Amino acid sequence: MKKQLFIYILLATGIFTSCHISPQQQKAVKIPNNDGLLMATLYMQRASEYKALCYQAYNSAAFQLDEKIKNHQGNKKLAVVVDIDETVLDNSPFTARSIIENTNYPTYWKEWCEKSEAKPIPGALDFLTYAASKDVETFYISNRKVTLTEATLINLQKDGFPYADSLHILLRTNTSDKEPRRNIVRENHDILLLCGDNLGDFISDFDVKDNSKRSELTFQNKNKFGEEYIVLPNPTYGVWMNALLKGSTKDVDADSVYKSRLINF
Repeated sequence: MKKQLFIYILLATGIFTSCHISPQQQKAVKIPNNDGLLMATLYMQRASEYKALCYQAYNSAAFQLDEKIKNHQGNKKLAVVVDIDETVLDNSPFTARSIIENTNYPTYWKEWCEKSEAKPIPGALDFLTYAASKDVETFYISNRKVTLTEATLINLQKDGFPYADSLHILLRTNTSDKEPRRNIVRENHDILLLCGDNLGDFISDFDVKDNSKRSELTFQNKNKFGEEYIVLPNPTYGVWMNALLKGSTKDVDADSVYKSRLINF
């Protein structure tokens, strides 16, 4: 069954590799266990439910945008802020290669980004095009390294994303905290909506390795989801996974830790 699932990923991504890791190499290098990514990646690539959730998020964003424009007061220009990866661009082919070749980030990440071939997340381009028609600017705030700016812009421009230029993209330099970059946007713009797949895309308080704290913050901000914060589904990675490993040793078997965090009957 698992072999068939791997074939499905190969078909979905167009990736085929003859890379083979010898037994000697396996002893010398700790091979990551990517089994948990298998179904998550297939869900993103094959499940209509995943696409429906993305459309639902951006349909909600369009509705809220109209309401916020109608009720806006002030003289600043208007903006929406979006994350890039798994918010407007789909990197599941990169994840698929990680599964097939038993690697993980950052292996192949730079090469993947420089191909500038990530496809738009369902609904993202339509929403941002609609926002532009309402004179609302888009700012792309991502934790891709700033050295990937040119390749990222080429990728965004290829599919016609609005405001895909050097003035509207803020990638990571010396910190993964996005709040300083959001504040740069706020100097001249009122941010109407924030869109992202990780809660740190909305406020930095969520960037903690403590799932109980993140759960508490989620409850405290519950009225903002779907109203000011637009969340995109991403089952493949995120701060939530790092939080599960809190307190574990560096060489921990992550799969075992994840299983120990399951709630079962």
